[in-house]
Amino acid sequence: MLLYEMVEKMAITDSLTGLYVRRYFYERLSEELMRSKRHGFNLALLMIDIDDFKRCNDTYGHLVGDAVLKEMARIISENVREIDIVARYGGEEMSIVLPETAAEKAFVAAERLRKRIDENVFKAYDEKLNLTVSIGVAIYPQDGADIDSIIEKSDQALYAAKKSGKNLVRAYKKEYNS
Repeated sequence: MLLYEMVEKMAITDSLTGLYVRRYFYERLSEELMRSKRHGFNLALLMIDIDDFKRCNDTYGHLVGDAVLKEMARIISENVREIDIVARYGGEEMSIVLPETAAEKAFVAAERLRKRIDENVFKAYDEKLNLTVSIGVAIYPQDGADIDSIIEKSDQALYAAKKSGKNLVRAYKKEYNS
């Protein structure tokens, strides 16, 4: 039984960060989206990207980069609710599903997280780094009715945050689509 539980956990969590893997994230997002549709709830999706992470890796090496990813995952996990779903989306990008969360509360949660990361000093081996994140926010049902559209809209909002100077939170707006 313990072996089964260990194998199951390994299948759904990223070995470096301990966050859910992308495949499992899609499963859980799908479940939460169906639940939101059934009960008329809002659902928020946050896409988070570490600003200038490539420069961090190039300057300090991948071991430092890995330590940063672990610390980032810890900070994010400690600053969300138990019902929220946190995943490593890919590379230095992470996603958070906020069930039963409307736009205003999602933006407040994203901004609180952005600020917490901005104030943190990342200690990796002999290095002390100050890093920031950009966050894109999309809300079901106003920004999209299915997984692909919600992910696309939160990604567009993330890109808008990056384009506006980084270390920002941006909620999806229709003009990002043009």
